[in-house]
Amino acid sequence: EVCRDKYDAVLPLVRLLLHHHKLVPFVAEANTIFRGNSLATRCVDEMMKIVGKHYLKVTLKPVIDEVGYPTETLALGANSRPILSCRFSNEIENLRYYVDKVIREIVQSSISCPTLMCDFSACYISWFFSADDPHVQYSAVSSFVFLRFFAVAVVSPHTFHLRPHHP
Repeated sequence: EVCRDKYDAVLPLVRLLLHHHKLVPFVAEANTIFRGNSLATRCVDEMMKIVGKHYLKVTLKPVIDEVGYPTETLALGANSRPILSCRFSNEIENLRYYVDKVIREIVQSSISCPTLMCDFSACYISWFFSADDPHVQYSAVSSFVFLRFFAVAVVSPHTFHLRPHHP
């Protein structure tokens, strides 16, 4: 009734729920968490932007800055159009170098992951996956966090204010 589009309410709703320590139970609702653009998943995205921005600046910004604003184009495949820029001539080797570096930085930074993101992950595991197969539990959480948090930061660093605009 207040908003024309329910998604206009996402940021204020996340801030309100964060303030009252009610965000995790709200976003980890079984019927909505797996829908691509449900209100709950959009709230998770906003939560990760708010809570994870500083964490990403410490963890990934140095690597993103190292890639910088390249002058050469990387094209993968014989007839592919350019999909990534790179300053170096050996594209595949450089791509592997940066992917390895990003993953290494993420793994080494696990101790400094924001508490709220850890709480969300713990609830997500306990609510949706049986304790019989811990591999499935952690794969699901890491997939969710990588797809909705780390991948967004790498592909669109301006989303988390890691770059002034889209490279």
